[in-house]
Amino acid sequence: MSKTSSVKTDFVLPIAVLTLICLVCAALLGYFNSLTGPIIAQTVAAEEARARQEVLPEADSFTELDLDLPDTFEDGTKNYVTRVYAADNGAGYVFMVTGNGYGGKGTMKLVVSLSPEGAVLKTVTQSHSETAGMGSKTADEPYRSQWEGVTAETIDTVDAVSGATISSTHYLNSMRSVFEAFAWITR
Repeated sequence: MSKTSSVKTDFVLPIAVLTLICLVCAALLGYFNSLTGPIIAQTVAAEEARARQEVLPEADSFTELDLDLPDTFEDGTKNYVTRVYAADNGAGYVFMVTGNGYGGKGTMKLVVSLSPEGAVLKTVTQSHSETAGMGSKTADEPYRSQWEGVTAETIDTVDAVSGATISSTHYLNSMRSVFEAFAWITR
């Protein structure tokens, strides 16, 4: 007994079944995203609030500044600043920065506080994709602490991490962006 082929059984039915499977999967993904999305957003917001307080503990609270920073500043510095917060008690500013990582493939997320006069108070690396043991040293001591007290005028005094020139340069470019954003805010 030979089976005859038909358009309905060979094409329409498999397409209908696959379409139904895709619709069910998409509906389930959407449902679970609606459950987890607010939790994830709340966790990210809490982590960012903790990071802001870590780099500027003198602040009593923060207000996000509604800025329209350019993609590139007037001096040609690329803008890596994603958000800026001002301490409500005037203790300084906190900059959320997402710069390039090694090879331009990854990102380096920094949280940087500046005094009202524009000197670095503290930097924290939230995340990075730098090479372990080399570029990752930009997230550790003593590299981070050498930024304390640096201003736009003294930025060239910071030493690069030996063997991690590219990562150090990306960090430096992110910090240049912070100083340009500060100048933009205080002009």
